[in-house]
Amino acid sequence: MNFVPCDECALRQLARFKRFSAPELAYVKALKSGQIELPARQTIIEPGAYDDRLYTLYSGWAFRYRLTSEGQRQIIEVLLPGSLIGLQQLMLGHSDSGVESLTPVTLCVLSGRTLKQLFVQFGDLSDAMVLALMEDQRRGDTRLALVSRLPAPARLAYFLLELFDRLVALDMVKGDWCYFPLQRRHIADLLGLSDTHVSRSMKELRQRHLASIDSSSLSILDRRQMTAFSGYMMPEKHAPRLLL
Repeated sequence: MNFVPCDECALRQLARFKRFSAPELAYVKALKSGQIELPARQTIIEPGAYDDRLYTLYSGWAFRYRLTSEGQRQIIEVLLPGSLIGLQQLMLGHSDSGVESLTPVTLCVLSGRTLKQLFVQFGDLSDAMVLALMEDQRRGDTRLALVSRLPAPARLAYFLLELFDRLVALDMVKGDWCYFPLQRRHIADLLGLSDTHVSRSMKELRQRHLASIDSSSLSILDRRQMTAFSGYMMPEKHAPRLLL
């Protein structure tokens, strides 16, 4: 992919993201130091490592994960275009989580050294960053509650609806269908299930004519019934999200 200037970024045209003033956009353009492309299954951030760069996921899918004390991977978040990667390691000096590409990705490389100017000079942008972090934390907290409360099929249904709505906001769905590169092992890691439970849950959702996952695609067959089955609640309308 050719280098994409910030003022020509297709993501900025989406209602999901905050509109920038001319000075704000000039600041973000100065932050961007490059653009890189990585294949699937490539490490973007290593757990425990430090890098003074930030990344914005411009295209593709990735995921954030942690390693357990036994060295096993636990996926904690699916990252979609517009996600900011590397803030924790920049602010704390290290990261207790890693990030890996799920599909081929394009990353905008940002200079973390000048990020503090955002908090000093651009109050609206710093507020938007805090709101985005709170939104992500709320989504993660909800998922943790689901792990202990819902049976496996309902847990999967909730996650699929949540992810589908995130994709809707990014204009990445076609009707009731979307691209879905997550494999069973990824879903198992994310929802605290075994591969067998994921397979059985996928089969049950299909038999109930709620959703179907097949050949890297997800189809929501009956959203109303799927919502009732999982107890899913569409999130409140959020303020436009910060895109660096």
